[in-house]
Amino acid sequence: MVGITGVGSGIDIDSIVKVLVNSERAPKTAQLDRLEKTTVARISALGTFTGALNTFKTAVDSLNKASLFEARTASSSNTSVLRVTAATTAPAGNYSVQVQQLASSSKVGLQSVSGSGAATFNSGVMSISVGSTSFDVEITEGNNTLAGMRDAINEAGRSSGVSASIITDDSGSRLVLTSTKTGAGNDIQVSVTEDGVTSGSNALTSQAFTPAVDPDNANAFLPPSSTTGAAGVISKAQSAKLTIDGLQLVRNTNKIDDALEGVTLDLVAAQSSADRLEGKTINLTVGVDKAGVKSNLQKFVSAYNALITSTSQLTAVVPVDGSNPVTGPLLGDSSVRNVLSALRNEMVKMSGEGGVRALADLGITTEKDGKLTLNDSALTATLDNNFDQVAGYLTGDDGLMGRLAKAVSGYVSTDGVLKQRTDALNGTKKNIDEQRKALDLRVEKIQTRLYAQYNAMDSLVGQLKRTSESLSGMLANLPGFVRKDSK
Repeated sequence: MVGITGVGSGIDIDSIVKVLVNSERAPKTAQLDRLEKTTVARISALGTFTGALNTFKTAVDSLNKASLFEARTASSSNTSVLRVTAATTAPAGNYSVQVQQLASSSKVGLQSVSGSGAATFNSGVMSISVGSTSFDVEITEGNNTLAGMRDAINEAGRSSGVSASIITDDSGSRLVLTSTKTGAGNDIQVSVTEDGVTSGSNALTSQAFTPAVDPDNANAFLPPSSTTGAAGVISKAQSAKLTIDGLQLVRNTNKIDDALEGVTLDLVAAQSSADRLEGKTINLTVGVDKAGVKSNLQKFVSAYNALITSTSQLTAVVPVDGSNPVTGPLLGDSSVRNVLSALRNEMVKMSGEGGVRALADLGITTEKDGKLTLNDSALTATLDNNFDQVAGYLTGDDGLMGRLAKAVSGYVSTDGVLKQRTDALNGTKKNIDEQRKALDLRVEKIQTRLYAQYNAMDSLVGQLKRTSESLSGMLANLPGFVRKDSK
């Protein structure tokens, strides 16, 4: 509204201008609304279609990998004793394994002393060796306590895998040395040399240690004594012992990767002596990863069916009683039609060699509604009998998955058909916004012009009305003028 209008003529100028302006705006607005609704619906529909195609392509690409068919599975009949993993280089096979002994590292307790961690020692050098590895620890006035020696050993032995702690038993406090180096011959030994610089309450030489064989058991070392405080072996360094198909293996670690090609054995525990005497073994099986292939084929079928469901909804025609049918935003769309046609043509094409030349040979068939169904028993039989041929049929540029990927790529790539169409529709939507702005400006000009015209008319009518009233007054005052309504 522009100020107060209709004063001169009494005409409702605002209402007249509003009607005229709306009659000018309404047809174009309705046209733009219809175009915007259609455009937004198609953008959304193309986004849904693109998403379904990308999901399908992901499933296709997962099946088009040679590594999927090179993957190996490895299983152990007793994972509490033996665990196993296999690389792609591992040949399929079955093996009988017996785990007789685990590899372990050395742990020793040195001579105990009184005074707990504050007990002092003469100064000198402790040489600690584990197999062929050794390191020296200098004992000085600054670290000649039991606690100080512990800290010095931990610092010097870090790179050698040797650590020290203090344990107090009935005989006193002692250093306990632990090594991480497993395998026979890697027992901890300590030699000591005193330098006479600093004196303590204990001789440093008391901490020298060499494992002593137990006279009652030639295969064991004497343990530390909580009665006399004598040093001893808490655990002996030993190698892992096992047999594979009756062949003896001795290794310094419990992770063995050089016994079977591409297979890593993780020894968790030794079998009981009763099981070993009875000759009980653990079954180790290495095979191809059929479950992984089957899972990816199921994902392929599910992704294709989801694509069919999506396109059916986007191109549907739904009858409505007493009204025009409701149609999907991509009804009759050439992109949908061309993609589905290309995929179907590739899936019915025979290729490959031997017993696997079509999806039906994998137990995958097409239903009446265009969706795929997978027969698990048929697929399992094919994977069991023709695993290599399955890989040949599915993988590679000329394999089914390679051809399907090529058929889809032209539509879903960053500069593909669907991206170009979506960009064009977004351009249309932007143009609609610009047309709305232009319409607002044009309507505003029309409104301004109409107000100017009607206000001019109102002013003229007001002037004529005032002139008429003035003339009427003058005539009424003339001599002999008689009013019609006078009696």
